[in-house]
Amino acid sequence: MNYSRNEFIDMIFVLGEANKNCLLAQRLYREKYPQRRTPDSRSFRVVMDRFMTTGSVDLPKRNVANRVANEGKELEILLQIEEDPHIGSRRLALLSNVSQTTVNRTTRKYKYHPYHIELHQELHNQDFQLRVTFCEWLLRKIEINPNFVNYIMYSDEATFKSNGAVNRHNMHYYATENPHWVREVQHQNHWSLNVWCGIHNNRIIGPYFFNEPLNGHSYRVFLQQQLPELLEEVNLQERQSMWFQQDGAPPHFHRAVREYLDQEYPQRWIGRGGFVAWPPRSCDLTPLDFFLWGYLKDKVYATKPTTREDMIIRIRDACQTVTPGMLYHVRQNIIKRINICIEQGGHIFEHLLNRN
Repeated sequence: MNYSRNEFIDMIFVLGEANKNCLLAQRLYREKYPQRRTPDSRSFRVVMDRFMTTGSVDLPKRNVANRVANEGKELEILLQIEEDPHIGSRRLALLSNVSQTTVNRTTRKYKYHPYHIELHQELHNQDFQLRVTFCEWLLRKIEINPNFVNYIMYSDEATFKSNGAVNRHNMHYYATENPHWVREVQHQNHWSLNVWCGIHNNRIIGPYFFNEPLNGHSYRVFLQQQLPELLEEVNLQERQSMWFQQDGAPPHFHRAVREYLDQEYPQRWIGRGGFVAWPPRSCDLTPLDFFLWGYLKDKVYATKPTTREDMIIRIRDACQTVTPGMLYHVRQNIIKRINICIEQGGHIFEHLLNRN
């Protein structure tokens, strides 16, 4: 409201004549001062509230000194961040002589966000073009048949350990007081499981647990004897058009393994030495690595595993919780990943997945 002090005083007098009725005060003011602009009823209400609260019609004076001091502290915080983007809020508060609340308020005000580090598989110079070549091949297949990703059975192995790492960021214990929630971690007498899983269309294939060390021989036996049993629920037409994918782990490159895959999936398998080469160090392109293993381990390690048999049950139960809807989004994510990988020339791209 851009009115003079005298106009504010006149508004108070008119309000008194109108018995604090703002609508009536507006009409009386118009009649009394026809040469002036007439304040609306809301303006009368604001002036009346201010007068009754402060006893004055004057606008409250801003504390210029405090505002300048606060701006100085904000500038100091921003300069500290500019100098060291990895600095923590406690350290910022200490160096700037302010509270952490002030630090957090300042970072929010200026749109700073404490992003967490992302870990990626190290890539070699020769990997970039191999990754682009594979992604371009897959994209051409998808352009010909938009459902081509549904035909691929992505596969991989992972090790689940009795002392496996827990994602503490996703584990909470809500309470009014600190319950001092702890878990014992046994680093001696530990055991581990080698687990194979596949993802095909809307289903998880497996899991399968290796009872012996994973090598070319045991992997060939698995492909020849156990995998057909795991695929019994897949109809014959899907199996005949299925593409088999694996990474370049040494057991996968065994000559007997490649010979079997050439026979069982003629010109339909992806891997090291396969009909289509799988780019090395590309865990960001296979849903087993960027989705399934992390999902399963979060569930399996939610409480401390007890025995090897208990771990097997947990993994099987966790696989049952993966829904077709989840796998649909995984397939969409594969397409998004290969497009961004091509855009980035085969370089690391996962930090770009959530861009608008």
